[in-house]
Amino acid sequence: MLFKTSQIAISLALLISGGIISCQSKTPEQIAHETELELIAAKEKAEASEVKKFVDSTPDLYKVNWKVCSDGFLDPYNNGCNESRDVRSIGFSEAVLVWGPVQEVKFVTKRHFSPNMQSVGLFVKSKGCLLLGKPEGGDKFYKIHEFSLKKGSTLPNPDSAKIDKLSPEDKTKAIRVAIDNAENEIASLNNFGVSSSGFIPTTAKQPCLTLEKWKNL
Repeated sequence: MLFKTSQIAISLALLISGGIISCQSKTPEQIAHETELELIAAKEKAEASEVKKFVDSTPDLYKVNWKVCSDGFLDPYNNGCNESRDVRSIGFSEAVLVWGPVQEVKFVTKRHFSPNMQSVGLFVKSKGCLLLGKPEGGDKFYKIHEFSLKKGSTLPNPDSAKIDKLSPEDKTKAIRVAIDNAENEIASLNNFGVSSSGFIPTTAKQPCLTLEKWKNL
């Protein structure tokens, strides 16, 4: 019995010493790599926690798509229709995400720089756009998209816009994408003075303008 106990003790000692030797035998590069992985894992865990807090503390997100058809377009693309898609593609704009609830949709017109044209904006009453960050405190009309139509053309019907509520899972994904895009945009503006699309930002090109700001441009 004593012999067996001694064997166990010796075996344990060898395992422990082997583990110590194994740890001590790691190269500085291996140790640095493991440390980097641990830091990355801790950062990702912290980010996931912050995203969850943000998702839980904000209202529902709604996706706004549109299909506006009019003979007032100068360029008869897409069979005379201006359309959006969930993901931007050739000939189609990208849908816009807004903080809910979406209470009203309307099209508003204002003077165009060309006397033969009119500017038409698609607006939804909400708490702002995801592109602008946190939801606004009150409900206002925010511009989703802008069209140029021949002067005197009939305004599109509000039914031309399609509103869909995002699931909690899709909301989380959308917020993650928005955070990544915002980081890229900030870096682009700070480093090069232009947006990540390569254009110098102007007020007119700002996303999600309120109706008041848009009318005064």
